[in-house]
Amino acid sequence: MDGQPDIVASGPQRRPGARWPGPGRRGWTAIFVVVLLACLGATISLALLVAHQDDTINDLRAALQNARHPAPARTTPPAVTGSAAFTLPDAAGGLFSVVAVGIRPTPGSAAVTWLFVYGQHAQPGESYGVIEDTCGGQYVAAYDVAHGTADRAGDLTIVAPDLAINPAASDVWILLYRRDDGAPLGGVQGPLTGNGARIFRSMAPC
Repeated sequence: MDGQPDIVASGPQRRPGARWPGPGRRGWTAIFVVVLLACLGATISLALLVAHQDDTINDLRAALQNARHPAPARTTPPAVTGSAAFTLPDAAGGLFSVVAVGIRPTPGSAAVTWLFVYGQHAQPGESYGVIEDTCGGQYVAAYDVAHGTADRAGDLTIVAPDLAINPAASDVWILLYRRDDGAPLGGVQGPLTGNGARIFRSMAPC
């Protein structure tokens, strides 16, 4: 059961008369994720994308504006190493999708992962989390990488930037769960941004 990509965009402003110093590493990352999200926008459920488009734009704009360390204008921007989107198995209490984007911050550096989780028809006010682990590890060792709360309309957006996860690793998995009772709502086993990813409901196939 394979899923397919999903996405969105925005950018910084320049103060009149001030010299633009160039975005920092996190700024470049946000820019590239924004561009990538714009390119992937037609590949996942349009209704789900529209429902969360404003939240995604705001999250990415915030990440860009929070770039505190400007770099020289000639600094090589991060490179997108891959991307993919997945629709999680239908679960009681919501429809959920995951978008994964691989980013290489600097030439020769290890790639990191940005995750975007979108949900509809969730329980308003319900809290959800995303955990990550590798095959062969103990479930109790899995740790939260991000969490979010469904709004009054039952819509959910979770953004997890700059995760120290190799997006091309086949033994990495992520899982969305309901924090109130720990109920699993579906996940993806890597490679998160390449061919061969596997979607599961409660346990990684490993």
